[in-house]
Amino acid sequence: MTPYLVQVLANAGLTGAVVCVPLLAKSLGASNSEIGILVAAYQGMMLFASLVFGRWADFADRKKFVVWGLALCTITLTLHTFARNLTALFAVRAILGLCAGIFPAALIAYFYEENRRLGRFSGFGSLGWGLGALLVGIFSVRELFLLTGSLMFLTTLIARTGLRSQHARLAQPFFNMNVFRRNWRIYISFLLRHLGAFSIWTIFPLYLAHLGANRFWIGLVYALNPLGQFFFMNILERVRDALLVRAGLLLSIIVFLAFGLANRFEQVIPIQIVLALSWSCLYLGTLKQLLRLNPEKSTATGMLQSVLSLAAVLGALLEGVTGAFGYRTIMFAAAGMAVIGALLYILAREREPV
Repeated sequence: MTPYLVQVLANAGLTGAVVCVPLLAKSLGASNSEIGILVAAYQGMMLFASLVFGRWADFADRKKFVVWGLALCTITLTLHTFARNLTALFAVRAILGLCAGIFPAALIAYFYEENRRLGRFSGFGSLGWGLGALLVGIFSVRELFLLTGSLMFLTTLIARTGLRSQHARLAQPFFNMNVFRRNWRIYISFLLRHLGAFSIWTIFPLYLAHLGANRFWIGLVYALNPLGQFFFMNILERVRDALLVRAGLLLSIIVFLAFGLANRFEQVIPIQIVLALSWSCLYLGTLKQLLRLNPEKSTATGMLQSVLSLAAVLGALLEGVTGAFGYRTIMFAAAGMAVIGALLYILAREREPV
């Protein structure tokens, strides 16, 4: 059970901070554009760390990457408590992005070598996201960062004592582009969909407030998505990966269009359930496909984490453009990006490992 506990607690700690940071930044006087740049700084550092440490974990003991990544996140999350201005908040978010990119790829690869049930494992990650979102509606901002730091410290102890050493030894050079060449269709379609999605998540708490939600409802609406993912990922385990990816992309288009048509925050609640299904299909299908096609499992999953972070950076920048035309424009632009990603995935051919 140790990898499951690490997955759920680590995601709870990081998600609580992610949901709360736009609200904290707003209270410190940040504009919508500055919030976008703040998110981009965090994700940009996570992109770099996921690429480097995801690859490195395929040549060393994966347990060490998990433990050290969690330990550094513990320190950095606690430092958020002392961020009293935007400059300090920018600095601490960038450092946390670097730390948060160290362990996820190693943890996924570690689990896959021990147990192939990725649906349940991914579902526990989503459960952690849901718990982290719920914390936002219960605790104050300063209390939340102390709590998430404590959660991450507990997670570090569990990983340190419960995981065993798992050494990976690839017979290839460290710098190698074969993984990307083999999987470019998967990564680019995923990037396009999530680029649009993250332009929404950058302002989503503010959008919900605009539709009439208070902080409790913001946390609850956020929680519906990952909690729904926990349910869906556990029942989608046996579905073929390519079918899951196609369904996830097509459902994403519908969800983003529906966001743009909502007039009250209550209308977002059922949309969040469909969103949970769309992401469960897309993420689980993508992860299964990458681990099926690639012997460099930590590298491939680390690259997927980097694609997520790159999408977050570009999505935040996209929001800076589309946000000038209002919230609905952001939603409709995201749907357009998902359409392009779906067409690319459906029309391009899958490449088998050589």
